[in-house]
Amino acid sequence: MKKIILLLMAGVALFAFIFATSILWYRFFYSDNSNAQDTVGSIKVQLDDNNVIDESGLIPLDDLTAKSIAPYEFKVENNGNSAAIYNVLLEDSIISDDINYSSKELLSRNQLRYQLSLNGNVIKVGNLSDIKNNIIDTRNIAASSVNNYQLRIYVAESKQDTSWQNKYYHFDVNIQMEEVK
Repeated sequence: MKKIILLLMAGVALFAFIFATSILWYRFFYSDNSNAQDTVGSIKVQLDDNNVIDESGLIPLDDLTAKSIAPYEFKVENNGNSAAIYNVLLEDSIISDDINYSSKELLSRNQLRYQLSLNGNVIKVGNLSDIKNNIIDTRNIAASSVNNYQLRIYVAESKQDTSWQNKYYHFDVNIQMEEVK
C-alpha cells in the first residue's frame, strides 16, 4: 500500500512539473508581449509638419544670428519602463513636384551649417558636410522621459561668396532605434 501511495504522489508531482514547465515554455516563447513597455515601440516621435528650413535661414548667417531663425521642432518620448538608445538622422530630400521648388537647385551640404538644441540648450553646432552616416545625435533616453529638439539649418557665413541664391534645402528627420546590449 505504501508503494502505491508513493507512486501516486510521484505521478501527481510529475504531472504538476510537466504542466508548470509547459506554461513557462508557452509564456517565454509564444505569449503575446503586447503589454511589454520596454520594446522598440516604446519610443514615440512627434515631428513638425513642415521640414523645409525657414526662408530667413537661406542667407549666410553666423552661429549667433542663426539662433534667431525659426527652428524645426520635434520631440522623442520614451513611453516604456526601461531606457532606450536612439539616433536622430538628418536625410536629404528633394521636392520635384512643388511649383515653388521645382525651378530651384538643392543647396550642397558643404554650404550649410546646423544648430541642434536639446531641451532648450544648444548641444551641437557644425557643418552639415561633417555629419557621418546622417546621424546628428545619439542619445540614451530614460524611461518615461521626453527630449525636445530644435534644429536650425542655415547657409554658412563663410559661403557668402558662393552660389547660394535661388536654392533650397529640404530634409527629413528620422529616429532610428539602437539595440540595447
